[in-house]
Amino acid sequence: MFSFAVRSFFQKLITLFFISVISFLVVYLAPGEPSQIDPMNPKFTVEDLERFRQEFNLDKPLHMQYYLYYKNLFTGQLKSWKDNQPVLGKIVERFINSLWLFIVGTVITWCLSFPVGIQAAINRGSVFDRSTTFFAYVLISIPSFFFAYMLIIFVVKNFNVPVIGMQTFGMSGAGAFSQVMDRMWHLVLPSVLGALGGIALLSRYVRAQMLEVIHQDYIRTAKAKGLSSDKVYYKHAFRNALLPFVTMFGLILPGLIGGSVIIESIFAWPGMGRMGYEAILARDYPIILTINFIAAVLVLAGTFISDVLYMVVDPRIRL
Repeated sequence: MFSFAVRSFFQKLITLFFISVISFLVVYLAPGEPSQIDPMNPKFTVEDLERFRQEFNLDKPLHMQYYLYYKNLFTGQLKSWKDNQPVLGKIVERFINSLWLFIVGTVITWCLSFPVGIQAAINRGSVFDRSTTFFAYVLISIPSFFFAYMLIIFVVKNFNVPVIGMQTFGMSGAGAFSQVMDRMWHLVLPSVLGALGGIALLSRYVRAQMLEVIHQDYIRTAKAKGLSSDKVYYKHAFRNALLPFVTMFGLILPGLIGGSVIIESIFAWPGMGRMGYEAILARDYPIILTINFIAAVLVLAGTFISDVLYMVVDPRIRL
C-alpha cells in the first residue's frame, strides 16, 4: 500500500509539470498583447509598455518566462498585472473566502444526498422515491443562476434583508455576535444554492448504486439472520455501495474554484471563482495562471486521495 501511494504521488507530480507547461503555453500564446490591458488609458505610452514588459519579464524568451514565473510564484514575488500586488497574498484571502462556501456546501450536499438516496432505493416506487426523483430532475435541469436570482428576489422582497456580499454594509461597527450572525446569514444562502445541484445528482447515484447492492445474496442472508433493517442497509449494503463514490469524493476538491464562479459572481462573494472571472476580463495572466495551477493541484490531490481511499474501502485492491 505504501509503495503504491509513493508511485501514485510521483506520477501526480509528473502530471502536474506537464499541466503547468500546457497551461502556460495556452495563456501566453493566446491572441492579444499586454498593451491591451488598458487600451482606453491615453497615458499608457510606448515607453510605459516597454517598461511594463521588462518588469514582468515579457521581453525574455518563452522558456525563461516559464522559469521566472514559477520561481516568482514559489518565492512569493509574483505580482498581479492589474494592481501590482503580490499574487499569493490576494489568492490566500480569496481562497479562505471560497473555502467557507465550499465546506458548508459540501457538508450540506453529502449529509442530505446519502439519506435521501438510500431511502429512495429502499422504498423504490413509493411516493418518497417518485417525489425525490422529480425534484432531482428539476434541480439538475434548471440552471443554478436562475434559482439564485429567484431566491434573491424572494428574500429581498419579502424580508427586506441584504443577501449580497460577505456582510451587510455598516455592520463593521456592530458587536461581535451581530457580526458573526450577519456573516452566517450571508454564507448560508450561496452555500445552499451551491449544494442544490450536488444533492440532486449525488442522491441519484446513491439510489442507483444501492439498488444494485440490496438485491445481492449477502443482503438476503443478513436479513435471514434477523439483523435489523438499519444494520442491513446502512452497515452491510451501504459500505459495499461506497466504492463508486470514492472517486466522486476525490473530485469535489476542484469545486473549491470552478464550482463557485457563478454563485460568487451573483452574490458578489469575494472568492476564488469570482477572482478568476475578473482576472480573465482584465487579462491578468499571473492571476489566471496561478488559479489554473491551484486547480490542477486540487484535481491531482483529489485523485490521489481517491487512490488511497479505494484501498481503505475495498481491501481486495491492496492485493
